[in-house]
Amino acid sequence: MAFRRLSSAALLAALLACTPASLSVAQAQQPNIVAVVNDQPITELDLTQRISLLEVMDDVPRGGLDKKKALRQLIDQTVKMQEAKRYNLLPSAAELNDRIKRLAQGMKLTPDALYAKLESKGISKQTFRDYVSTGMAFQRIIQGKYQQQIKATDAEVDAKMAEFKSNISAETSKIMNDPRMKPITVYSLLEINLPVEGNDQMLLQSRFVEATQVLQRLKGCNGLKAASEGIFDVRKGKSFEADATKLPPQMKAALDKGGIGRAIGPMRSKAGIQLIALCGIRKITPPKPNFTMPTREQVERAVINEKYDKLEEDYLSTARDKVYVEYRDPSYATQ
Repeated sequence: MAFRRLSSAALLAALLACTPASLSVAQAQQPNIVAVVNDQPITELDLTQRISLLEVMDDVPRGGLDKKKALRQLIDQTVKMQEAKRYNLLPSAAELNDRIKRLAQGMKLTPDALYAKLESKGISKQTFRDYVSTGMAFQRIIQGKYQQQIKATDAEVDAKMAEFKSNISAETSKIMNDPRMKPITVYSLLEINLPVEGNDQMLLQSRFVEATQVLQRLKGCNGLKAASEGIFDVRKGKSFEADATKLPPQMKAALDKGGIGRAIGPMRSKAGIQLIALCGIRKITPPKPNFTMPTREQVERAVINEKYDKLEEDYLSTARDKVYVEYRDPSYATQ
């Protein structure tokens, strides 16, 4: 067999490739494993992807999802998959495709568009299919084992409806007692401007006198044209509404004294001389919240879902004993 002898340079390069520095780089590139479940590693990346997956699927549990909860979900997925294989209840490819198609339609997407959306978040097609497949299989297990228990009696539905009604009444009362729900008085105001260029005191004084004439003539916010007749460059400014309680006290007192249709001022503004006219006063009462009671069918479904969740958790708590979990990162071991 022909062979070549390594040159000194090549030999040195080979030796350097095995130095601790090179090994540390390789180690740094390894995924950060937080736990091992039945010899299956779970990494920080897996936790991040699970959170992203549930966000895309709008399936984030109540209370939010952090990495500890994501790890718990991935451990449970391993348990569910193990049980599904034991009972041979994994869905067929056709059943899984049909389920994914319906999920995509619910999101107004095609399956391919859904896969692309997930991929853009770093979630592989197989990861998603395993997630859906496991859920389908475990639902079959629970329904098969506890079919008679996953039903809602009339008494249970009546009790749940009474609970909903009580909660709605309490929430409505809480909202209506909120200070923000109290009626507020709103002043409709109009700016009237007499522009002045520069800071010529004689000109400012002259415009001040003209503003006083407009003030005296003004009988209503629609009468500005008549009130400013013969006076050069009187401009209708912006109209706005203000909460009466947030107006400066002196300004509110002057507006109240003048009444609707009259103005206060004159006053100096950045652009020249200004008047503020009161065009109207009205009270605004925030609308009462309208909580709609769920239908009896919806309440029945809620009761069944609660029972299903309880049975699923009871089953999982026992099945978890059949898997081996090694926590590589101790901070994840406490739930």
